[in-house]
Amino acid sequence: MNEEDKKNIIHDLNLRIGGDINDLSNAYDLENDLVFKRDHLQSCLNIANNEVPTKLSSVIKKADENSKQIENLRTKSEQLKTKVQAFLNKTGPLQEDLHKRFSAITKLEQVLTYLKSFEKIEDLCRQMKQSNDDEQLVLLYGELKEMCGLYQKGHRDAYVKEYTHYWHNVLKDKLAKHYEEVLKLLKWPLSSGVEHSPPPKEVLVKFNNLTRYLFLIQEPEDLTSATISDDFVQEQNPCLPVRILLRPLKKRFTFHFTGSRQTARIDRPEWFLTQTLTWIRDNQAFVNNHVQPVADKLELKNVRAVDEFNAGLVALAAERLHNVLAIYHTQGTKGEIVDVDAAFAHAVDETLGFNRELITITGKDVNSVLAVLTKAETFVRWLAVEKKYALSKMDETLGSEQWSEAVASGVGAAVGSVLWVPRGADWFIALLKTIEDRYAVLPQPGHRLQFLELQLELVEEWRVRLTQLLSAALESLTVESFLSPGPKCHPLTAIINAAHHTRTVLLQWAHCLHYLQLHYYRRQFQHFTQQQHHDENSSSSSSSDDDDEYTDDDKSRKSSRAGETDDVISLKEVEVQAKKMALNEVSRRNSMINEITQFDITSPIANLAVTEPLPGEEFEEEAGVFAEAPALLARLRDAGLAALAEHILFEFKAGLRNYKTQKWHALLIVETMALSISASLCGPLSGLCARLSAASAFLAPSLTAKLRAYLADIVDKHIFEEVVLANWFNTGGTIQFTHDVKRNLVPAFAPPKKLASQINQVPKLLESCKLLNMDYDDARRLRALISKQPASGAESLKSQGILHVLPNEALQILNQRTDLSDATSPTSVMELF
Repeated sequence: MNEEDKKNIIHDLNLRIGGDINDLSNAYDLENDLVFKRDHLQSCLNIANNEVPTKLSSVIKKADENSKQIENLRTKSEQLKTKVQAFLNKTGPLQEDLHKRFSAITKLEQVLTYLKSFEKIEDLCRQMKQSNDDEQLVLLYGELKEMCGLYQKGHRDAYVKEYTHYWHNVLKDKLAKHYEEVLKLLKWPLSSGVEHSPPPKEVLVKFNNLTRYLFLIQEPEDLTSATISDDFVQEQNPCLPVRILLRPLKKRFTFHFTGSRQTARIDRPEWFLTQTLTWIRDNQAFVNNHVQPVADKLELKNVRAVDEFNAGLVALAAERLHNVLAIYHTQGTKGEIVDVDAAFAHAVDETLGFNRELITITGKDVNSVLAVLTKAETFVRWLAVEKKYALSKMDETLGSEQWSEAVASGVGAAVGSVLWVPRGADWFIALLKTIEDRYAVLPQPGHRLQFLELQLELVEEWRVRLTQLLSAALESLTVESFLSPGPKCHPLTAIINAAHHTRTVLLQWAHCLHYLQLHYYRRQFQHFTQQQHHDENSSSSSSSDDDDEYTDDDKSRKSSRAGETDDVISLKEVEVQAKKMALNEVSRRNSMINEITQFDITSPIANLAVTEPLPGEEFEEEAGVFAEAPALLARLRDAGLAALAEHILFEFKAGLRNYKTQKWHALLIVETMALSISASLCGPLSGLCARLSAASAFLAPSLTAKLRAYLADIVDKHIFEEVVLANWFNTGGTIQFTHDVKRNLVPAFAPPKKLASQINQVPKLLESCKLLNMDYDDARRLRALISKQPASGAESLKSQGILHVLPNEALQILNQRTDLSDATSPTSVMELF
């Protein structure tokens, strides 16, 4: 026993005995308890010692008996195995013989089943020959169709399919004949121009039953013969009831719109297109109300009766359109049609109108007609004709004298139109919008991109023609040009407005969903083609190096390229990604506009019809899909504005000769109330203001502001260099010059509804006035500071708000104040007198 156990026992005894030495009752109780336990344990051990020999002998006896039983069982098992083996050896030949007999019986049963299946087919066919009940025939034919599904191999499959196909044709002809008789009672096809009484109920019941029978005898998909289909022919044949419903319409279409009849004129495609729309409009409700419910009851999920009916009629129109356009191609070489391009353009217009009307009537986009226009030869000609007529109309428009008139002037003024947009520019934007409306419905983005290239070509042609007109307009400028406002604008302002209007609209279009999709699709497609080219090069290089030995790095690079090839996306995914990116961009811009309008409710809203400048136009805009076209138009616009400004300032600069040589150093001091503009400045400034006002009346507001700022900048620099830096100023000259600047020059360039004190169009002249009017002591200190400490002098000028006049120029202005002239050498001032 270890020490820890001893301590635990002693602790337990102390607790049970207690801490009172005079009270030993607990010790006696503990002693009696221990004695009782000792006696009990001794008695148990004695009993166990007496029982052990008896139990041990019984266990040994049972173990012996079990061993004997196991041995007996083993002996019996060996005897049974011997007997079984002997039995198997004896019955083996019999088993083999029975197995052969049963196999033969099984084969005979299969042959019997095979023959019975042929017998069943013959029996079904015999019953169908003897039956005259349509419903029983349909049920028997249904069993034949089930057998087609059960037997998929061997001659039996071909046999049952041949019979099924045969009976399908028999039943189809029989039921179609009954169907056509019922359709005559229903006066099919329906016509909206004729009032029809509601058909009898028994006729409709018979029609519904026959429709159900026709659906039930529909051939399985694997029995339908594969037909070669063109782009505008439906790949999957319509259901049988719809095919029969289309028969009389096809006969009428062929009768009226093919052959030598007057209604089949190739220069009038609108006749058969309009008739097709009329048939769809008049009959699709009947198909939807009486044919589709039967298919729904039969749980034919693949049947869309109305769509199949409409597609069948549209396929007729598409096929006829394809033939007409093919005749145009041949007639163009034979010369039988006077203007083939005009006929072709008319057919394209009618086709696009047909597509829009079809979507309105059916609510679905059926592109089979558009597929005719996007065939290679037809599509190339479409682009050529669009370009031809656009350029012709462009020359005709710019050749007219009315192209420079504003849209809002004249008899045909547009309500709410902008006053400064020239008619020619408005027409050109309408032309681009019309072309966009034409090709926006094309399903393939590649075709839309080709039309976009055509638009870019037309924009470039428009810019070239405006550039030519700009040269002619500059040569037509005279001294009287823009001197007085007139009813007609000068071609120069019309050209500037046209370039600005076109550029602004293009920038706004670049941010709309249609052009964003084309922009992102073109980028994604370029990336796709580059990736394809890279994969082709990598595959060719890898195939040429198959016999070379590669290092581990080479193998890893090849495996990474293989992984990239697996990630190559398809053209359809390219289009989907482009649409997602365009939608995200539009959402982002809309959210930005919403955030701006939350703080500024007067912020302009971008509108495609209103060509005011976009927010942040002074920064570089994203032209998107239009690339450099807006930048080139901006360059043309700025060139026109610069030429206009040069013309306006030409007489102004020439008339400033007397103003420059005015004796600013010897002018008398005049009271403020008696001051007036200098006589030598009055004529040039009035001419400049008249020309600026006349030009502003015909320019866009943003262009007027840009022209005004440009003129103010030139005048500011010119007068500063020719007058301020070239003359001495006494107090009277300073007062007069300050009056000329603040009360005449500044208001002359102030925008409308703006106070002259709120603008800073001529900063150099205003800062020169501040230097000339500075107090004598402050001026002397500033001059001394600039002379001795140029850096400190520059900081002092900035602190006084003089930012545009350089320190050396400020020093020259201060030195040319007569009151600050050096007293030791007064000859410098006296030489002026």
